[in-house]
Amino acid sequence: MALIAFLGLLAAGACSASAETQAGYNQADVRFNQQMITHHRQTIQLAELAAERGGGDYVRKLAKEIIPNEQADIQKMSGWLTSWSESVPADEKTDEGAELKAGDGFDRGWLTLLKGHLEHGVHMAKEIQSTGEHAATRELADRIVTVQTEELSAIGKQLAI
Repeated sequence: MALIAFLGLLAAGACSASAETQAGYNQADVRFNQQMITHHRQTIQLAELAAERGGGDYVRKLAKEIIPNEQADIQKMSGWLTSWSESVPADEKTDEGAELKAGDGFDRGWLTLLKGHLEHGVHMAKEIQSTGEHAATRELADRIVTVQTEELSAIGKQLAI
């Protein structure tokens, strides 16, 4: 009897460990995670440009901070999608930001481009806050709204200089 109870506890623990990925998600969660993975990959591509071409300390530092944070989010979202037997978007390169050449004007052009990109990400995250069912996805969206709103404020200050 004790063995059966112990095995039941083990099974319950295994179920709760996967509950974050399995329970309570809908198609809005799936679409958001798929679209946000693509969006984050585009953000990484923009950050890589700034890491290479940026002239100012602020731009280079921001670019280097963005990359690991976006990669960590992509890993989480990919894991959720995989656990739901949903497709993870392919990693495709875009030409966003390719027109920005190193030198004078790069930093301002990059910040302006990144500002619009982040605003779109905040819009996407706010939408899933009201339509999603997956608690971890909504928590990620909350963090995206908070962090990117702060980044947008800082970028606005930089562009005002």
